[in-house]
Amino acid sequence: MKTLLFLFVIIIITSCGEQNNQQLPDSKAVAIVGNKPVTADLLSAYMQTNRISNTDQAAVDQALEALITDIAIANIAKKESPNLSPQQLNVLEYQKIRMYANNAKQNYLQKNAVTEAEIKKEYNLANTSIGGKQYHLHLLLYKDEVQAVKQLEKIKTAEDYLEAEKQFTKQNPQMRGVGDIGWVTLTQLPKTFRAEITKMKPYTFLSKVVHSDFGAHILFLEEEKELLPPKLETVKQGIIKTIESKKLSKFRQLARAKANVKLKE
Repeated sequence: MKTLLFLFVIIIITSCGEQNNQQLPDSKAVAIVGNKPVTADLLSAYMQTNRISNTDQAAVDQALEALITDIAIANIAKKESPNLSPQQLNVLEYQKIRMYANNAKQNYLQKNAVTEAEIKKEYNLANTSIGGKQYHLHLLLYKDEVQAVKQLEKIKTAEDYLEAEKQFTKQNPQMRGVGDIGWVTLTQLPKTFRAEITKMKPYTFLSKVVHSDFGAHILFLEEEKELLPPKLETVKQGIIKTIESKKLSKFRQLARAKANVKLKE
């Protein structure tokens, strides 16, 4: 009996999502609780709802025992309070809406499956946006531009900058994101930094103050290195998820546009 139950559940789980009937399909009863049959389909639904991915014999047996207990408790609840509250009915209604929505999204992704061309395009775009290099950057930050200019006038060599940085961080221990900020890519930096950094040579400071939303900066580039992109196969699944997310975002917008939504005041 247990072996047959195990096989039934495995078959149902692996074929989940392939049936479109609105009526519950016939399914072999694997237990009876009171006068209610517990079918293999119902057990499969229980396991999926509770995210039980382990389908070995012990896991199936344990899930069946838990489902039988839930049904037994529910039978008592029906006898004591046969009607659900309005809030419970609304919860059930939302669960149904969510299942329809999830099915619609899955169907949309199946009809608009991610192609190899889309994967390659997203991969190339991501590598291009990184900039191809990493930069070991240092910086000083001043609220007042005049202070930044005066400090920069005192800096004549790379060693002068490093000494100024040492004094600056000592005097401003509470400040974050100053001094040696480590290895960064262009996309991690303010736009005003990017063009300037690509012109700098390693172990030099920028001869002018650069501004951002945070204030006035003095920049020092310690070193740079080529940023080798990861192999496509190692990031492919992540790229697929990114593309699917973009597709679903478009699908949500289309669904809203077709829904003729009117908000009540």
